[in-house]
Amino acid sequence: MNLQEIYTEAKKIGLSRECDVRMSSDLSIKNLCSMYFDGDDWSMEKDFPKVDVLRKFQGKSEVHGIFTDYKGMPNNLAKAAFFGDSNIQMIYNGFSVSQLILRHNTKAKITAVENAILIVNLLDNAEAEITSLENARVEVFQYGGKVKSAGDVRITKTSFKK
Repeated sequence: MNLQEIYTEAKKIGLSRECDVRMSSDLSIKNLCSMYFDGDDWSMEKDFPKVDVLRKFQGKSEVHGIFTDYKGMPNNLAKAAFFGDSNIQMIYNGFSVSQLILRHNTKAKITAVENAILIVNLLDNAEAEITSLENARVEVFQYGGKVKSAGDVRITKTSFKK
């Protein structure tokens, strides 16, 4: 699937007017990744793009915060989304303020320390083990998956149903 096909698919499933204009004027991987975070509610609810599409852009999307089937220990990423069969260990520290999206079968071990603030969206079958120490705070919006927590971790179970 190429970028034009991704745009066409997004329009079929109800892309907003603002995103339509933005995508039609810039069909770059950088713009599409940026739009994923800007419209994360829509993207998460529609499971867009699908994991098979994300896998085709491995090696190109990571620099923009979109990781698929990633294994490793990235730290203090301001905005990151992990898809597929990712397996990560992360530390957020200092005065970092970050957004993290965990989807599909991602497994994450996350530690927030010092004064870090982290917002996590947990979906599908993703699993997160989160520890918050010192003055750090973690907000988890759990649409699915499993979460274990220790410290100042606030979990809100939610859904896209209205």
